[in-house]
Amino acid sequence: MISGQTWLSARPQQTTVMLAAMIVLAVLSQFFRSSNGVIAPEIMSELQFDAQAIGLSSGAFFVIFAVLQLPIGVLFDSYGPRRVVSGMLVFAVLGSVLFAVAHSLGLLVAGRFLIGLGFAGGMVGSLVVLSRWLDPTDFTRAMTILFASANLGSLLATSPLSASTELLGWRATFVSLSVITAVVAFGFWWVVRDEPEGRRDRRGRPDSLAASIRGVSEVFRVPGLMRILPLIALGYSSIITIIGLWGGPFLHDVHGVDGLERGNLLSVLAVAFVAGTLTYGPIQRRVGAFRPVVIGGAVGSAALLLVLAAVSHTSLSITLPLLVVTCFVGAFSVVLMGHGVALIPAELKGRGTTALNAVLMGGTALLQIGSGAVVEAVHGYVGSPSSGYAAFFAVLGALILVATAGYLATPEPKAAARERT
Repeated sequence: MISGQTWLSARPQQTTVMLAAMIVLAVLSQFFRSSNGVIAPEIMSELQFDAQAIGLSSGAFFVIFAVLQLPIGVLFDSYGPRRVVSGMLVFAVLGSVLFAVAHSLGLLVAGRFLIGLGFAGGMVGSLVVLSRWLDPTDFTRAMTILFASANLGSLLATSPLSASTELLGWRATFVSLSVITAVVAFGFWWVVRDEPEGRRDRRGRPDSLAASIRGVSEVFRVPGLMRILPLIALGYSSIITIIGLWGGPFLHDVHGVDGLERGNLLSVLAVAFVAGTLTYGPIQRRVGAFRPVVIGGAVGSAALLLVLAAVSHTSLSITLPLLVVTCFVGAFSVVLMGHGVALIPAELKGRGTTALNAVLMGGTALLQIGSGAVVEAVHGYVGSPSSGYAAFFAVLGALILVATAGYLATPEPKAAARERT
């Protein structure tokens, strides 16, 4: 029997093919998360929807994504990630078709809900499989590649989606995406294996859902973790809500940018976010601590959002650079998530990471749904095209400052470990 630390060297081709399938799945998931930002103006115009309706439909994806994290973990233990992930993607196929044919808010929300349900287990399931195949060093390398590659989905949801929308229309585009999703689901089932053949399963009997929920309560008692959760809920969600939801309508309503040009500008924001993600890791390693990097990124993001609120009505030559820098600085969430994971003791890593992911996705759902209400209410009261978006930027900046104030007392991992002992 081959030892657990030599699986990668023994089967490099198989693990590479599996990782490739996981990357394709992660890119597609990220694409669907961000897709509403480009097509929102077309949907609002065709179906006569307001900002609140668009926020609700977009947030539905993240609501189910967050809620399912714990049940999915139990399903993985019972049936294996390969079956669960590929099976759940059937819902994403149905959701994409339903979204494409929707002519009411209820069907639009249901479509996004099903898409979110379908992709809810993709990333976590991929990580579970990789952890069973790879030694810790190779697992970390593969996880980094998977996370970095997933951001390509945000890029594909900008200019390419805009070009497809102009050529085919958004409805036909989502029908095509349902076919692509079906192919990806079959590919995942075909090439991925839960664990190497012949490896003895020592996981024992899986926890029940009730036991898993009780176990999560231990995570929230980890010293300092509660102080970090509000900022985790806001960090990633702030940027994905700009790029994937309100960036497109803002460029359309305030600056009159349409079609492919709008997609091109959103792609610049997505590139800035990817660049920021790649930059913050080396900065954190050089600094040697999490807190100063997170605080600098969070305060910088909040300041930029408040400036955006003040100048949102001005020319694109002013607001676009501010949006780009905001997306770059806002990538501090990658270090913030690392801080949260580092605080969690080894025996709680699995359920702790799942809990943090649920908070991150739950925060995104609340922000997208709530921001739609803010944009629509302020726009209806003030009347100017920029007023609703200015209110969104201002409220988001203020919330990040409040969450950062709570984060200030969060211990570094070594201090937290000393506190536990």
